[in-house]
Order: sequence, then C-alpha cells, then structure tokens
Amino acid sequence: MDLLRFPLVVLVDVFKNMEFKEIFSISLLSKRARNTLKLTSIPSEFSISLSDSLDIQIETYICDSPPTVISVGGETMRLSFRSNGVILEDESAQKQLLLANHMLDTFKCSFICITFFEEAVPSTAWDLMKMINQRKLSIKSFSYYIKSESFEFIPRILDECTEVTDFIFISACFPDDFVYTPSRPFKTKDIRVCETTNWFNLESCMSSLQIVVELGKTSNRTAETYNSFFSKWMDSDVRLQSLTFYSIEEDQYQTIMDTLGKQGTTRTIDKDWIELTRRNGSEFFIHPLHGFISIHTKQAYSEIMRLHAKARQLDIDLQAQDHQ
Repeated sequence: MDLLRFPLVVLVDVFKNMEFKEIFSISLLSKRARNTLKLTSIPSEFSISLSDSLDIQIETYICDSPPTVISVGGETMRLSFRSNGVILEDESAQKQLLLANHMLDTFKCSFICITFFEEAVPSTAWDLMKMINQRKLSIKSFSYYIKSESFEFIPRILDECTEVTDFIFISACFPDDFVYTPSRPFKTKDIRVCETTNWFNLESCMSSLQIVVELGKTSNRTAETYNSFFSKWMDSDVRLQSLTFYSIEEDQYQTIMDTLGKQGTTRTIDKDWIELTRRNGSEFFIHPLHGFISIHTKQAYSEIMRLHAKARQLDIDLQAQDHQ
C-alpha cells in the first residue's frame, strides 16, 4: 500500500499517531515523501544543540532509543531517536550538516532555540547558522559556550545572530585584545555575556532592550570607556532600557558609580535605589549592591516597581487567605 497516495487531510492524522522514528524513515524515501511530511506537519519549536554530537528536538524531550544505522543523503549515520527528535553522535561535521539540512527540509519550524557547546567545531557552527538564516527561519534564542581560539569563525557566527529575537547568551574565554563589533544591530531583546567580556562592545549593542555583563577581575574598561557609553546611551533614543554589571571588583564598582554621578544630579530614593536626573531632564534609576550595579530608564524602572507592587499584593492576599 502506498501511504503517500492518501489525501493530505488523512495523512495529518496518520502521521500524528506514528512514532518519530517511523516518520523520519518515511522522510528518507524520496523528495516527494519529504514534501508530503512538510505539508502535513504543524509548525513546531526546534531545539538544536551542537557539541561533538548534534541533537535536534521538536518540542518534546523523551529518553533516547538504542542507536540505529540509517542512510541519510547517501551517508550512513548512527542515529538515536526520541519521541520527537534525533541525535547524531560522534560523526563528522559533514554528516551533522547533512542531517540538519534534512530535518529543516522535512518539518515546519515556527522558531528555533540554538545551543553551541565548547566541543562544537566553529566552522560547523557557522555553516549551521548560515543554513538556518538562508531559510529565513526565526531563531528565538542563541547560547554559545566558547573555549575555541578560532577567531576566524567566531565573529562570523556572532554576525549570524543579529536576527535572533529574544535572547543571546555568550560564555567565552577570549584574550584581552579580541574585540567584536556586530556587522548589523542586534534585534534580540536580551544579551548576556560572561567569563571574559572585554571583547563585548557595549556601544554597538544598544539596540537590545537589556544587557547583562559580567566584569570580573580582568575587565579593562576605564572611566573614559564608561563615560563614553553612558553619555551616548543617555543622550539618545536607542532601544536599551536596562544595563546590569555583576561580579564587579571594588575599583571597577567605584569607577562606574563615580562616572554615573558625573552624568547628572543624583538623589537616594530609598536604601535600594538612586535616581539620576540629567541636565536635559531625562531620568535614570540605579540599583547598586555589593559587586552589582543595575541601571534602568524611567520606563524600565516603572515596570519593575509595578511588578514589585503586584508581588507584594499577592503576598498580602495569600497571607490573608492563610488566616481565614
């Protein structure tokens, strides 16, 4: 019986009741089979993790099956299947990219969450990002744990992240002389960088809503660096609403606070907040703690206060219920 001769409306229900391994096997039959699967599949969230193995999941995470030897695109692969995903372990970059290409050609994707671990080969990571962006697929989040010194590819990988929508996290150990400036403004709402962060250009990333940066002991940012950044941020109408520095050494902490103090007039609101009023009338709000400084626009500060008030009211309501 040729399953693919059934009407698409029937196949939708048929494929819903199949295990992912069965569906994947059908996708290998022909180009027609792949097209049929794509037409009948529901747009789903993809999760792609690349290390020395490639793990592609479609929403559901269930325990692995024993490895199965399968030919994909003429290449023999040992694949472990999950209920809605597949893992390719200990195989070449060529096979990793071939499998990723097959999955993206077979199943509809609403958006993708990507994680690259330190074992990931930078050239493969770059090729995978290009593959996704060439299809104009939406990348919701991107996380990269970088230990490699392949600076030829890392700026290229980061340039492929400018269209990420929600969240970018970079944990990297770069030498102090490595600096990255994006080719285009980032669209993501939230950027977080940790480990060594001297490479991260604050001024070029103000198109994000929130930036979180670990400074640590190796920060080479000076009073001039901070003064330039704060002036450009506070004198502009950029998208940035909140900036947080953490793991700050005492000398850096004092440098930042002194630089902020020169931006305008400050007054303490309460034990947790300082209000900064600039000469043009714009207001910023500073939340300083030991080893931690968070700076917010008036809009972001108002939202934080609203959420705090909501949380306090919820606590009051719960306590009232407990006493009834």
